[in-house]
Amino acid sequence: MPKLVNKVPAYTLHKRSGNARVKINGRTIELGKYGSTESRAKYAALIGTTPAPDQKPPVYAPPAGSTWLVGQCAAKFYEHACKYYVKPTGEPTGEHLSIRWALKPLIARLDYLPVQEFGPRKLKEVREEMIKAGWTRSSVNKAVGLIRRCFTWCASEEYCRPEIAMGLRTVSALKEGRSDAREKPPIGPVDDARIEATLPHLTPTMADALRFMRSTGCRPGEVCTMKVNEIDRSNPDCWWYRPTSHKCSHKQRGRMIPLGAKAQDVVRPRLVKAGAGGLVFPITPAALRRTVHRACEKAGIPVWAPNQIRHTVGTEARARHGIETARCLLGHATADMTLTYAERDMAQAGEYAKKFG
Repeated sequence: MPKLVNKVPAYTLHKRSGNARVKINGRTIELGKYGSTESRAKYAALIGTTPAPDQKPPVYAPPAGSTWLVGQCAAKFYEHACKYYVKPTGEPTGEHLSIRWALKPLIARLDYLPVQEFGPRKLKEVREEMIKAGWTRSSVNKAVGLIRRCFTWCASEEYCRPEIAMGLRTVSALKEGRSDAREKPPIGPVDDARIEATLPHLTPTMADALRFMRSTGCRPGEVCTMKVNEIDRSNPDCWWYRPTSHKCSHKQRGRMIPLGAKAQDVVRPRLVKAGAGGLVFPITPAALRRTVHRACEKAGIPVWAPNQIRHTVGTEARARHGIETARCLLGHATADMTLTYAERDMAQAGEYAKKFG
């Protein structure tokens, strides 16, 4: 995607045609004859309030009759997101990457549009571009929500009028079966037979990471960032893994993951090698996912993803001990979220129907 920066694009001469040009976020815009009043006026309208390269951007001080561009507002919001969405440790969360992904089609289509001309209809045009590009309905809705958040923040900083942010809220989310956006297949649990068939084609570290996930139901990101000093081993019957940084740590929400005998057996041989503050599994979630996909191809089985193990554990915990146990194990604030992960055990329902139906 075009770089989200806030620099003054230059007024340049195209020698062959004799026309003036300006390049904004990777797109070249013709302005008319070089040096003419019309080309200068068009250039000034496009540039708006972009600050000079050697100056700090003002909070909001547009000259009379001018305003910010959509691309500039997106750049300011992205800059804010990179500083705002950080973990307690100071590391950035993945939210700024989601925002960058959502702003990409907006900038590609409307980067030089004056922000006062941006509204619900323009947002729907961007949404149609996402649908044509093959995005799923849930992805489109998420991206549109992030764009709305962008201009709500811009309104609070007075980069655009509040009416613009209010107008974007009238664009409702796409409903299932009522749009051309494709539906994303539901993520379900993966059975143990497929997991076991995959393990022989993985490195020992990757295989142990999956075994640990199968025993605890933790997220791929949690297993890949687990450090030795984050494991409380005072109770031999049940260790506790308290991640310093996790998905919801920025919400001041704690996370405790119980480690039973199986999980302890996986972790124990790695503790000495990792050291006091070292990573138990020195891998990344992306590498784990790619390796599992390749292992599935080698094993000749349908491809599955590591995060599906979390669904498997949630389903099993709910079937055996109820929704509340599954909620606590998966670390969800509400049971509604757990329902997304813990599929209903249809085998039990079938047995009931055979006996009593």
